[in-house]
Amino acid sequence: MFMDYNIDLLDHVLQVIDKQLEGIVLESTEIEDPDQFGYFDKAEHITGLGFVSCQWYIASSLGLLRMKKAQALLIGPLHRSGLSVVAIINHAANYWKHHGEWSINKETYNQRRIVEVFNRVGFSIGTDYPLSGILTEIVVPHEIRFAPLMKLLEIWRDELLNTNPPVVDRRNNNFP
Repeated sequence: MFMDYNIDLLDHVLQVIDKQLEGIVLESTEIEDPDQFGYFDKAEHITGLGFVSCQWYIASSLGLLRMKKAQALLIGPLHRSGLSVVAIINHAANYWKHHGEWSINKETYNQRRIVEVFNRVGFSIGTDYPLSGILTEIVVPHEIRFAPLMKLLEIWRDELLNTNPPVVDRRNNNFP
């Protein structure tokens, strides 16, 4: 049996992030021009942290199961774009972590891939608040929060386990 302690930690972190998003939305409805006061920028950064938290869960699961990332990003629930939800999450997290350096570095394969994924999902990198748009696209018709991603990540994990069951090496106490 595979004990997934990391899913509980992710759930806790995403609850904190969702609470922050809810607060930002509530505060933004109380003023005339929330964009002018940076509310949408705050929401975008919190959304980036949510994607990076999900990416941490994906990466830690792969480490435990000793599975290659490229293969694992093809597994799980699909978005209507035809891409797996975990692939979209992974690219959104990479965008948030690295987009600030794009203007000073030569365009890379990873940058082109992120742009391609965003375009397929329906949000151009050049639009305002692309991460919020990507989150919206993944969780529609649900409220724009990370809570709906928990179920999608659990489905991905279960499919991953069915594809690549953990190997227990009792000689080295190497438990997944």
